[in-house]
Amino acid sequence: MSVEWWLVRHGLTAWNAERRYQGHSDPPLLPGEAAGLAELGRELAGVNFAAVYTSDLRRCRETLAWARPDLLDGAQQDPRLREMNFGRWEGLTYEMLKEDERYRTWIDDPQSVTPPDGESWQAFKTRVTEMCGELLTRTEALAGTDSNSSFGSLASCPLREASLPSTMRLYPFSPLTASQSVESARLLIVTHGGVISMLCSLLQSGLGFWDTRVGPGGVKRLYFQGQGEPEEEKEGDDE
Repeated sequence: MSVEWWLVRHGLTAWNAERRYQGHSDPPLLPGEAAGLAELGRELAGVNFAAVYTSDLRRCRETLAWARPDLLDGAQQDPRLREMNFGRWEGLTYEMLKEDERYRTWIDDPQSVTPPDGESWQAFKTRVTEMCGELLTRTEALAGTDSNSSFGSLASCPLREASLPSTMRLYPFSPLTASQSVESARLLIVTHGGVISMLCSLLQSGLGFWDTRVGPGGVKRLYFQGQGEPEEEKEGDDE
């Protein structure tokens, strides 16, 4: 069986519109259609998911409630899916911070500087890597693979495609033609832009953190196939 991850970025908040850093702050979505979730609602309508995960922050929970209210009660809320904690920079904009030398250094090299009272790059990466390992374990179980691959060390080493069980392959696109009918299980993961970028960079060899961009209310899909399943002409990515 193939397994799909549907990585959903939350909808628009007032802070998004004002280009303020949000991080662990908890503003609500903009009301109604202003949250920009109409397309997401259509995309998720009627789709079956084997499991649903969401950041415990309000904007992600409200996104799920807006798009698929029937899935909210069964969703697993996990703080490891939160955006990076920007500390005292949260609520501020680039214009407010651009004269701060520490902030300018962080913009150029975020791995070397930690926002004041915020989260280091390594701490952010470690918790997302830990969550990624658990999602891969669930993926392996859903795919019905029989692998001796251990996920216990994922929090301490970079994930790449080579770290997947030998019985599985990862595609950042659908490897199947639309005419094929292949049984597939899906995981829905409602989270933040930074988490989606980190997950993609952990899993895809050669892909950097800044190479993945998903707008508010957008979806990034990853497709996992068991070894021996057919590979067809590759379709374009459908963020």
